Amino acid sequence: MEKWMVSDPQFYSDRINPALAVSPWSGHRNFAYDLFAFVKPQRVVELGTHYGCSLFCFCQAVHDLGLNTSITAVDTWEGDPQAGYYDEQVWNMVRKTQSEFFSSLNLKLDRRLFQDAVKDVTDDSIDLIHIDGLHTYEAVSEDFHTWLPKLKENGIMLFHDTADYTGYGSHTFWEEIKVKYPSFEFHQSWGLGILFPKGDYWFKILFDKQNMDDKCQLYYFKAEYNLNKIKAADLEQMATERYHAMLDMEALIKEKDVALLAQAEMLENRLNAMNDMEKLIIERDKIIESQAKMLVERYDAMQNLEGMIKERDETIQAQQRLAEERYEAIQSMEQLIKERDQTILAQGKLLEERFAAIQNLESMIKEHDETIQAQQRLIEERYEAIQIMDQLIKERDQTILEQGKMLEERYSAMSEMEQMIKERDLTIELLRK
Repeated sequence: MEKWMVSDPQFYSDRINPALAVSPWSGHRNFAYDLFAFVKPQRVVELGTHYGCSLFCFCQAVHDLGLNTSITAVDTWEGDPQAGYYDEQVWNMVRKTQSEFFSSLNLKLDRRLFQDAVKDVTDDSIDLIHIDGLHTYEAVSEDFHTWLPKLKENGIMLFHDTADYTGYGSHTFWEEIKVKYPSFEFHQSWGLGILFPKGDYWFKILFDKQNMDDKCQLYYFKAEYNLNKIKAADLEQMATERYHAMLDMEALIKEKDVALLAQAEMLENRLNAMNDMEKLIIERDKIIESQAKMLVERYDAMQNLEGMIKERDETIQAQQRLAEERYEAIQSMEQLIKERDQTILAQGKLLEERFAAIQNLESMIKEHDETIQAQQRLIEERYEAIQIMDQLIKERDQTILEQGKMLEERYSAMSEMEQMIKERDLTIELLRK
């Protein structure tokens, strides 16, 4: 009999779907590959495939080792209440992986319910059955009891999601069934139970002659090592991406600082322009004040002139009393009065024109006052905008500081993880010796 060999295969399916390398089944692929190499099953049935992490692991072993094995994957590829329901994208990716890498294999994708597919299978015809469908206690129990008659003597059953931390009913069923038949299990990657319900032939060989206890430990540490290596690479990539994001943010802040500086310079120029305008307004106010004084003086002069006119009117009245005696003098005086009336009329028009000019000056002063008030409101709004921008810069500085702390914490976590990997590598090396 051949010796159990621990291999390190490459899985082609990861090229199409890299997420398979960290999927819930990924930690069992090395063991399953070597199990196929040792047992060389002729017929394999998988109940529940989803993206095909386990299925394409089986296919990889058959392909690499040149085994004459037929594989049937039974699944609706529509999802279930636990995994959720999905569209044709999952089915299309599985078909693409089959077509691109495993078209030469005897691989059948049976898109049916388990209870429908089992009707077409002969009893005692399957070497290995993998159960990974709905993970309730009732569903796993039904799958086991329905398909058990189809298993050959000394056939092997694999149960996924048997670890207690999954919280699935599949764990409860496994805890019951594993004590009734020869079995062993792995706890990583959501747990994998290996059951020998129709004979202990392979179980005895594995544990009596192939030292499977030690190999289980090796597969456990190897799975943890591979997973942590991928996580470390992902963390490194994430750290690099965040570092570049921080550089982009720093450049953005510098650009905004330049914009703020330009805005501050523009604001200063506008303040200087406002100061110049204020000086101009003050000068014009002085001119208006002097004009107002001159208008008061002229108004006083007009009042004096009015008094003078009244006095002259009285004189005219006295002269009228002497009209009969001084007719010729009255005529000449009447002409003089007309001339003076014309002068008074002209002075009245001049007074109206100056009053209109005063009203225009008052309107101009009001317009200047409104302009000054609008400019004052603009200055206040821009000052508030500057305060908001200053607060925004402070908040972004705080965000950058927090991101730097988070990056340091993750770098520390990566260092601890690297140390853990080194310790596990040392453990594996000791186990190999």
